[in-house]
Amino acid sequence: MNLGKIILYSIAFVAVFILSVFVSINVFIKEEGTIAVPDVRGRDAVEARRMIEQKGLGFTIARYEKRKDVQYNRVIMQRPEALLPVRKGRTVTVVVSEGPLAVSIPMLLDHSLAYAEKVLKERSLQLKATLNVPDGVVDRVVAQLPRSGENIVDEEGMTLVVGEKRKRYFLMPVVQGKKYQTVINELDRLGIPFRITNVARPDLPAHVIVDASVPPRTFFNEDDTLEIKVNLGG
Repeated sequence: MNLGKIILYSIAFVAVFILSVFVSINVFIKEEGTIAVPDVRGRDAVEARRMIEQKGLGFTIARYEKRKDVQYNRVIMQRPEALLPVRKGRTVTVVVSEGPLAVSIPMLLDHSLAYAEKVLKERSLQLKATLNVPDGVVDRVVAQLPRSGENIVDEEGMTLVVGEKRKRYFLMPVVQGKKYQTVINELDRLGIPFRITNVARPDLPAHVIVDASVPPRTFFNEDDTLEIKVNLGG
């Protein structure tokens, strides 16, 4: 082997050695400055920030998205993706759920229905149903579901039980064919409101009840109009 080849091989060896050392040092330096991105999907945004910043990475929320299936303020997406190696100082960007939003139920008992509707509207709560029950306090909320102090999501809605006037109910007696004055006295005694309509029925005795707007032995309340038809002919 001549001197030229020896020198050439020596130079090549040194070059390969230097290159390998450079690559090794560069890889070592890169590995020393690399962080695996934490998986923060499903975490609360505050906790996600803490986890990411503890790794020496930056944190930012790109936007909020309306998600009915994910709780409010939970991370639903991240970039770079979880476990991906990145350099220290890299910013991790996340997308956070906007809802459904948990809302605290207000106290609506003893308030008017109009006031309750106003409060629910201000809190973006739906009034799912209104039930009316006889009560001494008319147009006041006497019960609510859920109860005050509980938390529900904004789309679940509420049910309010509202008082209405107490009504009297009556059992309609049999009046057809009976004497007018006897029936009137009985209706007055029972406190049943009624209205008289005169009809001409020559085929029937005078001053008897021909018909009534409520069938016999039927319950009706004081708001219903009981019409009594009386034959005044004869």
